[in-house]
Amino acid sequence: MAENHSHDGVRRRTVLRGASAAGAVGLTGLSGCLSSLSGGGQNVSDLSVGYATSLSGPFAVFGQAGVDGAKMAATDLEEELDVSIEVNTADTELDPSAALQRIKRLVTEDEVDFTMGGVSSSVALKMGTWASDNSVTYMATGSHSDAISGSSCAEYMYQPTASNSMLANTIGEQMVSAADSWYLIYSDYTWGQTAQSAVTSALEAGGKEVVGTSAAPFPSDDYTPYLNEAENADVDGIGMLIAGLDLRKAASQGMSKGIQDDHTLAMHQLEDVVYWGLDKENAGILDTAGQVWGPAVDNEASNEFAERITENSDIDPYVRHLLGYISMDQSVRAAVRADSTAAEDMRGELIEHEVSSKVKDIKGGGDMYWRENNQLVQPTYTVEARPQEEMSDDPYSRWFSTSETFAGDDVVRPLDDTGCDLS
Repeated sequence: MAENHSHDGVRRRTVLRGASAAGAVGLTGLSGCLSSLSGGGQNVSDLSVGYATSLSGPFAVFGQAGVDGAKMAATDLEEELDVSIEVNTADTELDPSAALQRIKRLVTEDEVDFTMGGVSSSVALKMGTWASDNSVTYMATGSHSDAISGSSCAEYMYQPTASNSMLANTIGEQMVSAADSWYLIYSDYTWGQTAQSAVTSALEAGGKEVVGTSAAPFPSDDYTPYLNEAENADVDGIGMLIAGLDLRKAASQGMSKGIQDDHTLAMHQLEDVVYWGLDKENAGILDTAGQVWGPAVDNEASNEFAERITENSDIDPYVRHLLGYISMDQSVRAAVRADSTAAEDMRGELIEHEVSSKVKDIKGGGDMYWRENNQLVQPTYTVEARPQEEMSDDPYSRWFSTSETFAGDDVVRPLDDTGCDLS
């Protein structure tokens, strides 16, 4: 597997090299003009992949884990399918404008065949919309906003992880049984907004009341005002729909106020790495959360994958590693099946495709398939904190256990409810 971190513009697409106006147009004026750049006719045994994600700032640990997982998948695919895969990385800096420039550069200068990456859903939507407009395949690797496979869906933008509504439906039953009244604190951007909407719908469908909500700026250093509002609302449960490592800050500030003594706490999306920054006693406050995958998933293939991540990453295995792996695995396999990297050809091999690669085994079995709205339907889990004495760190951190597994079809939104029409 080759790796390239350069963006010096040494390589150029033939179509750009021969266009006298290309220099004047620059990277900001190419939208709508790149349909001839996105594959078709080249040798799919020699692939170049662009991975743009957060490699600095508050989401760096999330972005790097995804890259590590994608590289491991590339190694496996090279051995299994006899292909060569070059991985070109770029830092989106958690900024939609910077991300747009990075993905344009990956396509026009590094000549990648298809793209993936993104942690922040706002960043992913910016990159995915541009890629789709220009007939370039893009996997929104770790972005859970319902908008990606819903109201803002795009023909060649795919959601390889569970959406917010899938995770909300995963924990909905437990939240409904745990408390009658809820207050929701959410990160005020597309991921948090769609999370709040999905969790509210799940609670209200179960006959429970959402007494109030607070939209917290992201990122933020002080969640105390929103925690105070939740306490003053006199509710039984508090839902913390807060992104990234900010959840660690909010949880720590909440614990210092003692909110876990009087309220059920629920987080609709568990990212193990968030809690590893707390001590085990404080991490144990988690009552219930939804999860796409993590070291809590205990089966032979999952444990083997986690052990390999331990050997190939500086970050203990958690969900972002698998999301990077899935994105690379599914993109490359689609290109090989199509014998083409043209976005339309790859889409023909993805939609309605039943996943049968080792990804399915890592997830513990169950149906996995791509729907018409470019959502990968897959099993999800509810997770709870282990007793402190059962939290282990060797050979990798395992602080949580799965309490229930859900079939993807049982938690995914009906297609008619997504607001996505790609017909």
